[in-house]
Amino acid sequence: MVSKNIKIIFLISISIFITYVIILFSNYSEISDVVNTHINIKGEVDGQGSKKNLWIASLVNLLVLSLIGFLIKKPHLANYPVEITEKNKDNIYKKMQFFLGIIAIITSASFAFMIFKATNLTDYYIYLILFLILFPLVIIYYFNKKNE
Repeated sequence: MVSKNIKIIFLISISIFITYVIILFSNYSEISDVVNTHINIKGEVDGQGSKKNLWIASLVNLLVLSLIGFLIKKPHLANYPVEITEKNKDNIYKKMQFFLGIIAIITSASFAFMIFKATNLTDYYIYLILFLILFPLVIIYYFNKKNE
């Protein structure tokens, strides 16, 4: 069973994905034919390629989100560093679902940054990501408080 909060956390990553795909689609003709395809940990560009690679990256993100979504629905299929027993099963599965939801957000936000960088919209990236993450979390908090 997937809790409502875990579903909302996962939906944050989906909303980030959908948002950056819309931005990519609407700005695709304005993107130069050669784009940065890799940025190292220092923020330096160390790879370039065709702008078609942005669609491939979006597809990779979609595949990763699909796998994460599958594992959130079926947490018993994930790999755990502890033995799963009837006593700890529910607690461990909830923690894994939460962890996977956070990984999905980080993954989509990372891919989104690449799209924002290619479309020269990096000035708006932080505002969009904060909105897409904080808005659902505020909604969760509000409804949890209301139900108490």
